[in-house]
Amino acid sequence: MISAVIPVYNEAGALAEHVGVLTPILDRLAGDDWEIVLVDDGSTDGTGEAMARLTAEEPRIRGLSHDVNQGKGAAVRTGVLASKGDAVLFCDADMSTPPETLIPFMAALDEGADVVIGNRKSGEAVIEVWQPPLRTWLGLRFTWLANTMLGLRFNDYTCGFKLFRGEAGRAIFAETEVLGWAFDVEILARAAHRDLVVKEIPVRWHDEADTRVKIVRDMIRSFRELLSIRRRVGRKSS
Repeated sequence: MISAVIPVYNEAGALAEHVGVLTPILDRLAGDDWEIVLVDDGSTDGTGEAMARLTAEEPRIRGLSHDVNQGKGAAVRTGVLASKGDAVLFCDADMSTPPETLIPFMAALDEGADVVIGNRKSGEAVIEVWQPPLRTWLGLRFTWLANTMLGLRFNDYTCGFKLFRGEAGRAIFAETEVLGWAFDVEILARAAHRDLVVKEIPVRWHDEADTRVKIVRDMIRSFRELLSIRRRVGRKSS
């Protein structure tokens, strides 16, 4: 069984379209044995109503809600812990990484990986729409800082397309505490400390402009979150 967890926040206008491009891939890989878990993180634009229509039309789609916005990490955590699948994907609601990427990710899981993550930094990745140069540079610095502080060697923490063995994913998320932008780092740090096999796969990706991103505020917050992860999880020895 495959579970696909999608955190959503103010996605009313496009939610049905984006979910619609994911379901054929789930049908191809799992037949009828799949579920989509939508987690509305305190939306204010009618996302809840759009989600209710989807769950009414398709029993394999479930909807969960936070009363107030808690952060992407909180929404993903809620969805993963509620999932039932032998494999658990989480992906961004805007489908900035195409759903068909799940095909090679599932193959990597079959070959022995415990966690499979998208890598936009590889020379084999295909970037259709780049982030603004400042955000690209800050993302590279964030990756370097996370690796330096935590003793890790990942190339892309924040690509919103990650796949887990179900039991491993739920065990990791049961321990996580970071709810903001650095939640991906805590996930991978905890996977590393469990000596899980993490595989990075180059992906096709396009940027979606997001006015909710406040660069200075979010970078300061992310640095504080990295310090929190270092304190609670520790540094991975080589």
